[in-house]
Amino acid sequence: MTRSMTAYARAKSKEILGFSWIVEIHSVNRKMLDIHMHLSRELLFLDLELRKEITESIHRGKLTVKINFAKGRTTLASISLLKKLKSQLTKVAKELRLASEEITLPFLLLQLDRISLEEEFGPKIQSELKKTLRSALQDLIKMKQTEGLALKQDILKRLKTLSTNVAAIEKESKKSPEKYQKKLKKRLTEMLAEAEIDERILREIAIFSEKVDISEEITRIKSHIKQTASLLNSKEESIGRTLDFLTQEMLREINTIAAKTAELNVTKLSIASKAEIEKIREQVQNIE
Repeated sequence: MTRSMTAYARAKSKEILGFSWIVEIHSVNRKMLDIHMHLSRELLFLDLELRKEITESIHRGKLTVKINFAKGRTTLASISLLKKLKSQLTKVAKELRLASEEITLPFLLLQLDRISLEEEFGPKIQSELKKTLRSALQDLIKMKQTEGLALKQDILKRLKTLSTNVAAIEKESKKSPEKYQKKLKKRLTEMLAEAEIDERILREIAIFSEKVDISEEITRIKSHIKQTASLLNSKEESIGRTLDFLTQEMLREINTIAAKTAELNVTKLSIASKAEIEKIREQVQNIE
């Protein structure tokens, strides 16, 4: 299915043990997959796991992933941590023969940021954060598919116009070699007056006439058009790079046709076709 590389999604997690977060994903064009993670310090230990989750769903584009972390001060998780922290600090104070009365609630609250969430709640946080990320990715893919459908419809429309132009070029070009050969012979006859044209010259004319034949280019560009339409209608998720290659090949073939032809109508059709291919290529740049 055709998917655009431009999309945005946002998901919020449920609160677990007093912790919650918001996941935002913004995707734009990029030839390869490029993930930029913005995690709060407490969640850095999940960076690799989250990247792995993303690469399983997205294949191309620049993704900016922002995870804003919120931590409650009076939640069950915080109370559990405060109790554990007070117990540890009380033991330390006893060992050092310090007054444990100085271990007050304001002091303990200041120490919360120093506690490793990975050590205390790693598995639970990882599980819930992955669920939230998957939810955001699902919404992102839905938007990609919606945008991709619009791109697909536009490209197929332009391919139809291109096919019409190529068919017209093919029709006009069938007469070109013979027409060009007759034209050359006529001019040579006029130049040489009534003298006979040497057989070698006639052979050279025939060879040169074959060089202006564009049947091979037409066959190839028709094949590229067919492959492009087939890819757009396929269920493959990542087709952007292949489509980009095909549009480059179509441009190369139409440029060759324009260079070979001496027919005004074929030249006009070639220019119109090149304009359509350029527009197709612009759209293809945004397909994953």
